[in-house]
This record gives sequence, C-alpha cells and structure tokens, in this order.
Amino acid sequence: MLIAVVIGTAISTIRINKISQAKLKVVSTINPFNEKESRTFIVEDAVGVGVGEKVIISDDDEAVSEILNISKVPMRAAIVAKIEKINIF
Repeated sequence: MLIAVVIGTAISTIRINKISQAKLKVVSTINPFNEKESRTFIVEDAVGVGVGEKVIISDDDEAVSEILNISKVPMRAAIVAKIEKINIF
C-alpha cells in the first residue's frame, strides 16, 4: 500500500469490457510528511474521492481484482481509502 494524492482524472471513451465502469483517477505518491515522491499511477477510484485528497492505494493486482470483484482485472492499482489525518510519533 502507498500514500498518494489525487492530482487529476483520466477519461477514456474506449475501454475493454472488464473496466468499462471504472472511475479512473491520476495519483502521485507522497511520503507521510506530505512530500512528493516520483511515482504516478492511473488507478480505479473504489472510494469516490476528489482531486487534492490524500488516499491509500493498493498496487497489488490480485487485491484490486478482489476489491473490484472482477477476476484477472487488467488494472494494477486502486484507491482503497481516503486519508483524513496522518500521525507520526
């Protein structure tokens, strides 16, 4: 799992049937101190978040298949939670 911030949406009018209903977002990874890292993903938004929100993404294709309830889904990552606050001790 990774921490990321939603930086945009991805619109695709032609898709394979398995992901025809997917809500695609563009996310950029950040560290717990809100500093940008170098990875950007197009992910399925399984939660319903907006641009600028911090999220947790799963980058395990088997977990994404289970979350979306689609066997062998051709997506590697999905938003699985919205982050309200991070506490570092």
